[in-house]
Amino acid sequence: MSLTIEPKLDTPYVHLEKGLIEITGRLLPENVLIFFNPIDNWILKYLENPAPHTHINLSLSYINSCSTKHLNDLLKTLDNKYQEGYDMKITYIYEEGDESALEVGNDLESLVDIPFEFKVTESKFQSQNRLKVKNLITGKVGEISQKYWDAIKRNGHEKDFELIEQN
Repeated sequence: MSLTIEPKLDTPYVHLEKGLIEITGRLLPENVLIFFNPIDNWILKYLENPAPHTHINLSLSYINSCSTKHLNDLLKTLDNKYQEGYDMKITYIYEEGDESALEVGNDLESLVDIPFEFKVTESKFQSQNRLKVKNLITGKVGEISQKYWDAIKRNGHEKDFELIEQN
């Protein structure tokens, strides 16, 4: 029993098989419920008879708030099985310098007891134009790639940020 969803512009690559749950890419589907429905169904069926060890790989370059809520719920469902004694581990992969992705990872880690491992990868965009921005909601300042800034603007969230400096 496995499920693979190929990535699209605003949805990630998803690969689910016995012992492995992998979500990689941009997670901002137009309709979160429709996107997550097959994933939720697969997880519920899988948890009826899970592998002795389940590894969960998350590498999200961008995630919107609706998807964050749904991913939180999915991880809590897995955490319930972990609490029953099933062995699980989450590896959260993010690009060096991507403070927003790290913050999402920290938030996810705080919701569950499943062991978390953070892996930092070298930024593919490190040599490209970097922008310093301030999140007007949280007050946090961070450095992001031009590509990430373009995604923020494309999704209508630039009003939530102040562009401080371009490198």
